[in-house]
Amino acid sequence: MKMKQIHFNYLRTMIGALNSEQARAEYRAKGLTLKRYQWDLTYAAGLSRFICESLYPYLNDDHIQTALNRIVPEL
Repeated sequence: MKMKQIHFNYLRTMIGALNSEQARAEYRAKGLTLKRYQWDLTYAAGLSRFICESLYPYLNDDHIQTALNRIVPEL
């Protein structure tokens, strides 16, 4: 993974606070994808500015998606 460990840890902490079985069940019931759930959590955690300022200077969406896949596994 190309993402710096400190940035990964920050994402994991912020997203982990919102990731719940209830939220996961709601997404499953609506037929939404894991990727949609992961990025919705990212937005809900208020990480848009962090991603733009700290991650995009050296990463692209594919790199960020790899980190999200490790942080939020299958629904």
